[in-house]
Amino acid sequence: MEKEYLKADISTTTQGAEALAALLPSLGVVSYCVEDPFDFECIIESKDRLAWDFADSPPAPSLKGIYEGRDAGIDGGGDKKEAHVIFWIDNDEHAEASIQELREKLLLLKNDADNGYYGETADFGRLWLGVEKVKDTWKDKYKENFHAFSPCEGIVVAPPWEAGDLGSETGGVRIIIDPGMAFGTGLHETTIMCLEKLKELMRPGDCLLDAGTGSGILAIASAMLGAGNIHAVEIDGDAASSAAANFEKNGVSNRISLIVGDIAAPRVLPEMAHYNIIMANLSCSLLEGLMPVFAASLLDGGTMILSGLLDAQEERALDILNSNGLRAADIRRRGEWIMLEARK
Repeated sequence: MEKEYLKADISTTTQGAEALAALLPSLGVVSYCVEDPFDFECIIESKDRLAWDFADSPPAPSLKGIYEGRDAGIDGGGDKKEAHVIFWIDNDEHAEASIQELREKLLLLKNDADNGYYGETADFGRLWLGVEKVKDTWKDKYKENFHAFSPCEGIVVAPPWEAGDLGSETGGVRIIIDPGMAFGTGLHETTIMCLEKLKELMRPGDCLLDAGTGSGILAIASAMLGAGNIHAVEIDGDAASSAAANFEKNGVSNRISLIVGDIAAPRVLPEMAHYNIIMANLSCSLLEGLMPVFAASLLDGGTMILSGLLDAQEERALDILNSNGLRAADIRRRGEWIMLEARK
């Protein structure tokens, strides 16, 4: 069943878009896009100074229509070169009230701008709000290409909309994942290598840290493989919500402690927490900053499973390990990515 959304399109200016960026979060809107012809002009004007890589040719037809149309004052008779701030909300029982509140806020913002509250030269444009009903937006597009699969031997991953197709005859570990906006469906090479290594190393009762849990797939696999105490840490609130929902879908919520916060910040990890296995599928720069925390939290004889690393970063990653008193016990490669098994 297709879900219906309301697409809100606010006609404004570059200055107005900046003001709306401060206003929209107070209405619960945290994700939006800005279409601003001024951005395109800046790229063109700075092409020699900043050496942008683009073709010296007219804009594609879709862009050409946008820029020429707005230059001509099209779009409801508005000013030239309008910027547009666009976002989507669920078309549910709260939608009408949300849109009405937004209209009232826009009227107040327009009034404040006209009365010089933002300075004598402030121009926020029309601040005109257009609303239309839309279906099958980008929010659900990811579902079209995510189907049940086996990332490695003994593990099967399926989205909720195909979970019913996984019978008990599949055996092994069966994980239900709805990634939403979080990383970690099991399709990426780095996640596959982490799952393979986790399956090899996990012993019943192991204490485990999943740093940057994303969708929660590695923490879920750990629980199903018999881990004892599991801490899944995620700094992004939306990703943490996705992980919590996936823990619930897989019946492992009571076995995983989800921690929302920066793992490097004081008192984010439980005091005196130590782990047999630490998993971190993160970028090299993040791993470098977090490695002292990981090294201090790893039990003697413990193992770190580190991925998110490009093969070109192997030497740098090994230097990071050595400088923190760790050694690489195994290096694996898939495509342009590597996975390091590190030990004290």
